[in-house]
Amino acid sequence: MKYFFLQTKRVCRAFPAILITTLILTGALALLCYLQTASDSESEEHQKISLGLVGDAEDPYLGFGVSLLQEMDSSRFTCTLTEMSEEEAQRALEKQQIHGYLIIPDDFLESVMSGENSKVTFVTGISQNGIGTLLARELADAVSTLLTETQSGIYAFQRFSEQHGAVENLTSDIYDINMRYFQYVLPRAELYDIDTPDSSPVISMQGYYFCALLLLFFLFLGTSGCHLFIRSDLSLNRILAVHGLGPVRQVLAEYSSCCILLLLSYLVIGAFLPFILSWTGVSVPELSGTGAAGYVRLLYSLVPLVPVTGALLYFLSQCAENLVSGVLLTFLCAIGLGYISGCFYPLSFFPERMQRIASVLPTGGLMEYMQNVLLGSSSGFLYLLLSGWTLLFLILACLIRKLKLSR
Repeated sequence: MKYFFLQTKRVCRAFPAILITTLILTGALALLCYLQTASDSESEEHQKISLGLVGDAEDPYLGFGVSLLQEMDSSRFTCTLTEMSEEEAQRALEKQQIHGYLIIPDDFLESVMSGENSKVTFVTGISQNGIGTLLARELADAVSTLLTETQSGIYAFQRFSEQHGAVENLTSDIYDINMRYFQYVLPRAELYDIDTPDSSPVISMQGYYFCALLLLFFLFLGTSGCHLFIRSDLSLNRILAVHGLGPVRQVLAEYSSCCILLLLSYLVIGAFLPFILSWTGVSVPELSGTGAAGYVRLLYSLVPLVPVTGALLYFLSQCAENLVSGVLLTFLCAIGLGYISGCFYPLSFFPERMQRIASVLPTGGLMEYMQNVLLGSSSGFLYLLLSGWTLLFLILACLIRKLKLSR
């Protein structure tokens, strides 16, 4: 017990410097995440697909069609059409100000009325393979299909009526079928429902990076504080072993002091986090409306971060023989495990095999656990996974200490 208090005293003495160093390391990453979440909250206009429209600007029918799309059609929520000349469209495409442009031939409307269907040319950049360009191509294909199918129906009806002599009210009937197509095409978004199952809640981008930054903060604490637990000279530990304080008790005492270091840092960050979020203007939807009591419950639920990351960081410090190798080892492991576990990029960006690997890693389990806490989901299996990793790291640390003492 005395050895534990001595280790705790060393930790408390070094705590301010370790905390400041860790905050500097995570501050740069926090800035990057802030920029990421800020770009996700851009105005609706910047999220739309921008398309140029090259055609006869003086054609009243073309102008009517463009106005109809921008005012009544559901595509107005996802696509912006801008009339421009072909030279202007080319320059805008080269500067990536638009995702592509449509070239409408001069005789397009006449060809549609006669059933010939002159082709509309859709131009995109060769190097543009983003989601906006792909969606623009899909939109162009959808418009082409709608135009062709509705036109075929109208002309088929007209020819059928003429062949069977039913031409008395043909003009009125064609008008009616045109209006019926308008009633079907314009509100086509109402023909289907989007269902998001309640059993599969999705965390927000802000909530995801909240979990990622918190985990990275704990991992970088190991880099800042690994000098407290690296033993290049084990003379004192051998003396303690001779007096009955074996490797297991030594490891447990040092690991407990490591957890105290992490817990102190966690309490400080938890106390100032609401003010930091308010100052930066970042809002986490999962935390809104919880109040002070809800925030305290959240901090209590995230406490398992302390023993799990403490066991990982203590184990890494025991694997190092000197301070230089220990700092490099803990820093590289923090970066590597953070990357694989989705702290820098969402885990869904990675291949499925890497996602499966991340799900069984201690850092991947912690990321999933924190997200479940924010969403209020169950984490039964994750408790077993994280407890298993904690026990494994402590057993390995005891074996390493025993091996070093036996030399």
